[in-house]
Parts: sequence; C-alpha cells; structure tokens
Amino acid sequence: MILKVRRADIYRATLSARTGNSGYLGFARDGSEYHVVVPVDEQIARGIKAGNRPDDGTPFGGYSGWVYFQCRPCEAATEDSRAEQTDANAAVLIAWAAQRKIYLEIED
Repeated sequence: MILKVRRADIYRATLSARTGNSGYLGFARDGSEYHVVVPVDEQIARGIKAGNRPDDGTPFGGYSGWVYFQCRPCEAATEDSRAEQTDANAAVLIAWAAQRKIYLEIED
C-alpha cells in the first residue's frame, strides 16, 4: 500500500527556526493514514526525544502507537527558503518511512 502525503501538509509542518516550534507528521504503523501536529513547543519535543512521554500515552497530542517524523525547520523566514526545506523534508521523510515499511508518495 502506498500512502499519499500532501506536499502542503509537509509545508505546514516545515516551520521557520525563528518560531522556536517544530512540526511533525504522524503515521499509523501500518501506513494507512497520517496526520500533522503543528506547532510543537521545542521543550516538549526535547522531552519526547528523551523518552519523557505524557501520562496519557500520546506524544504531544498525537496518537498512541503511531510513529512521528520531525520536519527540519527552515533557517530563513522566506517563502523560497521554506519551499526548499519542504522539498528536503519530503525526501528525508520518504526514506525515513521506508525504513519503517511505510511507503509514501508526495502529491501536490
């Protein structure tokens, strides 16, 4: 099964580094669906990476049992920079997902 991911959703999760927040795409482990989690406070994100999960079992408002890809932020706060970083995030996302046996196609 190939899951179609909207480029606009990757763009939405690709925030400016100046915001201090992160954007994530969450995927069902079977690759059947995904959702966007934006914005996520960096302090919360660091706690998640350290294994400090919320008591309810869901990472930063996400779904229990799903896997989450953190989009790298763009450095410059321009549309061109954000668009370029969106494309870079899409390429890394495809490889990241494939390692988890989740197969994606990016659509406009």
